[in-house]
Amino acid sequence: MRCSGYYGRKPSRSYEGIILTVRKTSAKQLVVTVLTRQAGILHVLARRSTQGKMGYGTLAPLAEMTFDVFEKDGVYTLTEYDCRSNKRLRQLTWDGYVYSQIFVEIVLFMAGGEADEVLYNLVRLYGRAIELKDVRIVTLIAGWQLMALTGFLPDIDTARVFYQGQGYCQQPVYYIDDEMPENMKELPLTPTVRQTWKTLVHYPWGTEKTVNLRGSDLKFLEALLYNYVNQCSERQMKTPELLVARG
Repeated sequence: MRCSGYYGRKPSRSYEGIILTVRKTSAKQLVVTVLTRQAGILHVLARRSTQGKMGYGTLAPLAEMTFDVFEKDGVYTLTEYDCRSNKRLRQLTWDGYVYSQIFVEIVLFMAGGEADEVLYNLVRLYGRAIELKDVRIVTLIAGWQLMALTGFLPDIDTARVFYQGQGYCQQPVYYIDDEMPENMKELPLTPTVRQTWKTLVHYPWGTEKTVNLRGSDLKFLEALLYNYVNQCSERQMKTPELLVARG
């Protein structure tokens, strides 16, 4: 019986995925976080020895890729890949780029550990939509739809929103619950705001339909989304601060 020199190494496997983050860990290695169709989120090592003539320049957030990895001791190492970079991402303004990273952070906070075909398709549609539409609006739509897909969306008709001054990155502190939390006040929602909220959640992708948002509603539903992600994930989003830091 012949044995491979890579003891404990499992056979190479193929995946289809969307890159969420790319992090350089050394001069010769990257860690690429990928939302895969087959296995949910994977953290993959990309070493210089396997990058080939093209280099790793196409490995960027929201790029779609097919790739092969081998796994040993729970570590996934990239061997081959084919990547469709998101051209629009390179053309975005700083604010536009930050909005795209806000959505990536929401995915990382809220996605479970298992494969989810519907979630995967939403992230793919988002990456393609920002090539054509306003990235800020698309981020708001996809963010609320992601909360619905993960089972955290409240009943919009009856949801109670509470508030307390300003918190992290100068955003109002909002909290969604059935009962009023201590030291917070209730914020009555108008029928117009509730209907706009529903419109975002049920927006049909792949159409020419536009969403008309008043500036005040846009800011409120953004801040509510970021706070609700924090509330449900029990973590603190960092990317919205980049908008404040620039301003």
